[in-house]
This record gives sequence, C-alpha cells and structure tokens, in this order.
Amino acid sequence: MTDISKTHLSPPSSSSSSRSHPKPGVVYSTKGEFDIREHYCKLLSQDPSKSMPIAAIESLSALCDATRAGTIHELMSTIEDGAEALKKSIPNAISLTAGCDLFKRFIIAHAHDDPKDFEAFKQQLQANGHLFAQRAREARDKVAEIGADSIKDGVTVFCHGHSRCVLGLLNKAAEAKARFNVIVTETRPSKLGLRTAKELRAAGIPVAVVDDNAMGYALKKAKMVIIGAEGVFGDGSILNILGSYQLALVAKAYNRPVYVATETHKFVDIFPLDQFNMPVQQNIIDFDPPKDIEGATPQDQQDFVDHVPRHLIKGLITEAGLLTPQQVSDKIVAMRFE
Repeated sequence: MTDISKTHLSPPSSSSSSRSHPKPGVVYSTKGEFDIREHYCKLLSQDPSKSMPIAAIESLSALCDATRAGTIHELMSTIEDGAEALKKSIPNAISLTAGCDLFKRFIIAHAHDDPKDFEAFKQQLQANGHLFAQRAREARDKVAEIGADSIKDGVTVFCHGHSRCVLGLLNKAAEAKARFNVIVTETRPSKLGLRTAKELRAAGIPVAVVDDNAMGYALKKAKMVIIGAEGVFGDGSILNILGSYQLALVAKAYNRPVYVATETHKFVDIFPLDQFNMPVQQNIIDFDPPKDIEGATPQDQQDFVDHVPRHLIKGLITEAGLLTPQQVSDKIVAMRFE
C-alpha cells in the first residue's frame, strides 16, 4: 500500500501550457496536479502480483488522499476526473476500468450520508477504499480454493499465457495431492507461457510447453482448458491475452470445456460486439508498417488481447463460485442498481 504521507498534489503549474497541452494521465485542478498514470504504473512495477483493477483502486485512493476537496461534490468530481485521465492514458483500459467503476460505486454508496465533518468522512472513505482493495486481493485465494476441486487425478489441463488465478488454482490442486499434467503454450512473443511453466514446475507439477501453432495438435490430449481474464464483459464474454480466441475455438471443435479463473472485481459493464468493437487500442493488422518491420506488429509496448465470446466458455471460476456466462451477465447488470 502506498505511504499516504508521501502522496500529494504537485503545486499548480505557473505555465498555461500544461492546460493547453495536458500530459496524459495527469489530473489538473486549481489546487494542484496529480499524475495518476505514473502512480498506477509504479504500483504495478513494484508489485508484479498486483492486478490492474486493484492498482486502479489504490491509485484513486491515493488521489483522494492527496486532494484538498472540501465537499462531497468536489471529491466526486476529482475521482471522476482521475478515472477518466487514467483510462485515457492506457491503451488497454478494460481491466482498470473495472477497478475505477467499483471504487466510484463504493464512494457513491456512502455519499448520501452528508456528514457534518467532511474531513473525517473523507478519511473514512479512504480507509474503507484501501480495505476494499485488500479484500479484493484476497479474492484470488478464494478462486483457487473453489477451482482446485475441478482438477481430478489423471487429467491434463491446457493453459495459455500467465494468470495468477490459474496458477493459484493449479498450485492449490497440487497441494491437495491431485495428480495431473499441464500443457501450456509458449505464448509468443511475450513468452508468458514459459513463465507459467517455470512456476508450475517449481511446484512439482509436470508441464509440457508447446508452440502456439501446435495448440490444435496438442489440445486433443487435454481434458479441459483453464485460462485467466484481464476483464469480464457484461454479456459473460472475456478479454484475455491474444491467442485465447483461437484456443477456445479449437476447444469447441474437440468438445473440451473452457473455464475462466477470475476475480469478480474484473467484471465491467461493457458489451462488445466482437474483437473490433472494444475500447482497446491495438494495431494488430497494419498495412503500412514501418520500413524496418518485416514481420508482425511488435508487442514491445503492450500485450495484444483477444475477445472470447460467451458461447465458447463453459463457466467462470470466481470467488463467488462457479458461474455460467449468463449468471455473470446477470450479476454485472445488477451492479447498475447497487
């Protein structure tokens, strides 16, 4: 958790250039500036186990800590500005949007109290916000406990990419003495699958690494697919690392169930039509690449992502239990009325 005493607003810039040419991710006000994008990225770099929604929640909490808002209206306005500045500064903002929305709903739920001592009210909100982030992190352990029961002796699980929820689930199953194997793709170009294989092997779990192009060949030897999610949409579909869509298609062809291990704080009230109708900036298909690029668009700045439709997903393993895509959709729609 960020040290509150060291979190503050920078003094307002004496130059008007900061307003006419605003820096991405900076919240500007008459009382100072706060670089929420820098704070968010710092949280993720300092703790690789931290998920993007949690980093977003903690960044908004830090903004609350730093702001000099004197009324609930000013505080809500600052939080709204911070959430929008953060989302606009990150190419793939789906996952952090879920965190921002959760935090805003939490604040709104308490705003009607209209306390006489606003400073005490603000401190209480900040403390509860930090507590909420802590509880959200604990959800991953609950996902592991629930999902581990689905791993039976003798099964082979197929994975793609690197997911903390999936790793926790498989490690929990191994701790329960389940004997199973894992096939994981290399997940190029990031090679996150190699990271998954290394961590599972360290836990004593037998792992076979296959080239991404071999998923159609290798998946027939698996009993099920378990992947993570960067975000879960309002229709029960998901956003995950590129390659997840064709993996789900192959699984459908082989009649292998696809399960998604994820926390409910990644639920986001967005209904995408397909891969090309999501609020994500990624230039995968480039007909005019730089002259020094002969192959595919490099992913050195961000990892590309896939949209996996709900009809390809058997169930989502969450801290609230094993849910169908329809049950997830119902929960996300219900959040509008909380």
